[in-house]
Amino acid sequence: MEKRKNRRYSKRFKVRFGVKELSATGFTNDISATGMFVVTTAMMSLGSRVHVEVTMDANEKLFFEGAVARLTLVAPELRQIMKGGFGLRFLTGAELMGEMVPHLRDRTRIVLTYPTLKGFQNAYEAELRRGGCFVWTATHYPVNSIVHLEIEADFVNRNVAFECRVMHVVSGEDGRFGTALMFLDAASADAGLSGLAGK
Repeated sequence: MEKRKNRRYSKRFKVRFGVKELSATGFTNDISATGMFVVTTAMMSLGSRVHVEVTMDANEKLFFEGAVARLTLVAPELRQIMKGGFGLRFLTGAELMGEMVPHLRDRTRIVLTYPTLKGFQNAYEAELRRGGCFVWTATHYPVNSIVHLEIEADFVNRNVAFECRVMHVVSGEDGRFGTALMFLDAASADAGLSGLAGK
């Protein structure tokens, strides 16, 4: 049985969207923490960036941006029984920050944020102390490529960064990539991370 990483909720909201203007319309079919499916007859290009307006009720609207992660094209004669449209991946804060702050545009930079000490300690015990970690990324990094992993320890207002090698990559249904990373210098990485974890 297929297991989704994020639970989906069936919600129908009116949507206006477009690459430059909110010129197309549709409605949501299901929504998760990372994206949603928009039922529409408007044609979109895979990977295109979309501005979106979701009407919650008469007094509330949401505005955000996303990227088209998948397409479902349905012939006109089948639209009574099948829903066509596109899967939209919500843009992350790290992606938006990369546009506003030039030095954050490094395409090999992966950021993990831990707001609480407990959350970081759990991650440290589960995988970081073993020499690496598994992350979901918007970018496909080739196996054996070198990336920069930055860990934001918000609970102490401190960032640490390490070089990692990509060991394995799997494709997710939401357009993201599951990426297994291994620290190039595991001993130095653990020295820094164990201090943050209070070990």
